[in-house]
Parts: sequence; C-alpha cells; structure tokens
Amino acid sequence: MLARDGDTIIDNEVEDLPVPQTMGGVTIYPPTLIVVMGNNPSVSSTPKMPEAKRLLEKYPQAKITGLHPMATGGATYQIPPPCELVKIKRAKWELLDMTKYYAHNWHCLHDLDSRGNYASLYTSFGCPFNCSFCNIHTIYRGRKVYYRNPQDVIDEIDYLVENYGIKNLKFCDELFTLNHKHVISVCEGIKKHKLNIWAYARVGTVTPSLLGTMKEAGINWLCYGFESGDDSVRIGVGKDYGDIWDTVNMTRRAGINIIANFMFGLPNDTLGTMWKTLTLAQELNCEWANFYCAMPYPGSKDYKGQVKDWARYNQFGNTAVPQSVKDFRDWAFTRYFSDPRYLRMIVNKFGSKAVRHIRDMLAQKIRKE
Repeated sequence: MLARDGDTIIDNEVEDLPVPQTMGGVTIYPPTLIVVMGNNPSVSSTPKMPEAKRLLEKYPQAKITGLHPMATGGATYQIPPPCELVKIKRAKWELLDMTKYYAHNWHCLHDLDSRGNYASLYTSFGCPFNCSFCNIHTIYRGRKVYYRNPQDVIDEIDYLVENYGIKNLKFCDELFTLNHKHVISVCEGIKKHKLNIWAYARVGTVTPSLLGTMKEAGINWLCYGFESGDDSVRIGVGKDYGDIWDTVNMTRRAGINIIANFMFGLPNDTLGTMWKTLTLAQELNCEWANFYCAMPYPGSKDYKGQVKDWARYNQFGNTAVPQSVKDFRDWAFTRYFSDPRYLRMIVNKFGSKAVRHIRDMLAQKIRKE
C-alpha cells in the first residue's frame, strides 16, 4: 500500500497491480510512505518485501514501514504505538474505493452473492500471549492490549453503514474476546445494524453469555487457532489452553460458525503429529478450516535467520518449508473439504450453492512451483 501526504492511498493488492503498473499509477504523485502489510499483518508483510524493495528503489525519497521492516530494522517510519492508535476516532475511509473490497468466501456461505459492502477495523490493539510462531508483538512493542473507546468503535461502524452500506465486517483485533466488558459494550451499540461479522477468539476466552451477546450483534463467525492436534506440539509453541471441545460446543450452541486454524510443520511436528492435526480437524468438522504451513517469520521467537529470501514466505509456490510439509498441507486441504461428512453439514446449513462453490474451489490449481 502506498500513501502520499495522507491524502492519497493506492492499495495495490486490492487493485491487483503488479509493481510496474503500481509505479505507473504514482508517477504524478510520488509516494511518501510504503506500507508493507496486509489485512492479516503477521503473515502478509514479509512476502511483500521483494515488491516493496523495487518500489523503494524507484522512489528512494519514500519512507517504509510495516511489520517486516520493523522486525528487521529496516523501517524508516514507525507506526504509531498502540497507546496513540486507540485515540484515532476513525480511519479515513474516504481515501479508499470501498466498492472494491469483498468478504471472504466462507464469510458469506449463506449468500455468496452478498460478499460486497465489506470493511475491516480494529477495536483493540495487541495480544497478551506469546506464541513462538507469531511476530505480531513487533508492531505493538510488547504484550499489553490497548482498547479503543467502545463509543468510537460504534460511531465508526455507524459511519460505515450510513456512508458505504457496509453489511459484512471483520474485527481485526488479535483477540477480540479477551475483555468481556469491552466486547459487550461494542456489541450492544451495533446490534441495531444486523451485520454479518467475524472476529478472532481463543479457546477458554468465551462464555455462553458472551457468545449470546456477540450473536445478537451479528457476529456469525469466530476464528479459533487450534494449531495442532498434538498437545506436546501445541504447548511447545506456547499455545497452552483448555478444553477445545467445550469451547467448540459452546460456540455452536450460540449459533456461531467456526473458522478453525491449523498449522503443519511446527517445531517437533512429525508425519504422525500432522496426521493427528488433520484427524482433529475432521472430528471437529467446523464450518471452515484454514491449513497453514508454519513459517518462522522475522520478529517471531522461532525466527533464527533460516531463510532470507522473503518471497518464499508465502503459503504457495517456492515456500520456505520442507516439501513434505507442503505436500501434506495440500493433501489435508483437499481431504477436509471433500469429506462427505463435511459437505453434508454445509448443504444442511448453507445450501447446495455453497457445496458447488467448495467443489469449484477444490478444482482450482493454486500451487505454483
């Protein structure tokens, strides 16, 4: 993303602009800031560095920031600390073409034609946990969590609904369900809009009462990082929490769908423990699942300088993980989404169009070697 004196933004990812076209688009107004980051900061910054470097060579007067530049000491502009970010009343949405932003496919499985009218925002900044594979603390300068004034969040959502007709919303908070008082205040203020929202949660941070309040506010999806089906692997990376099934069943009783995140290739992972992860995923049979190859991103505790070819920090292509991990992840993805039990659940909950969409997705070739 490029910015010029705060009055122009070029989001080259949403515009689908490779570097040459991006350069052509900013010739008249040379950028003052290159932000190397996407909507999921912890995994989206590093793989963007090759293009960011080319832009910086073209526009050496520009400053650069983002999680990766901050983690490697290359940032020439520092993102404001979270204690300052929480004071911002709202983002400058008017600088973006909001008609070009769409929700994830799973976010609208109930109506795949309704993915427009989408926005994402933060209600808090930071995470108190210390998972070894995560580098998010680089941005937040520590593990303290800072909360926006709930009324500011409510006012910003009111603005998005009234000015852009927003219906689909993502709360980007690293862990939205941490502070129940904050969650309830936000939810009570926005339930009038009947939105379709998703947010990040963690096993052991929800209660039936909280989930009920969230559902009333339009939070229809929660994303849990289960990571591994093997306790020793999961605890080894700092993901020590309570009963997965208790949280999953509680969430389901509230009528909230689950996006389940899993990782293959974590430290001490073997073929056997990766099988346990896939088995857990299929047993949980959540409405959606993301399968990732674990990578030691700069800024994380797991990063030891293993790979410095930043283009390899992506989930597809010449990825910075062993081939066996990539192959297992790809196979697990296909196995999960083609499972008859999973597809029966999807057709019962979302209809036959959602199943056709998933089968079309499986037919796509996504890896580029």
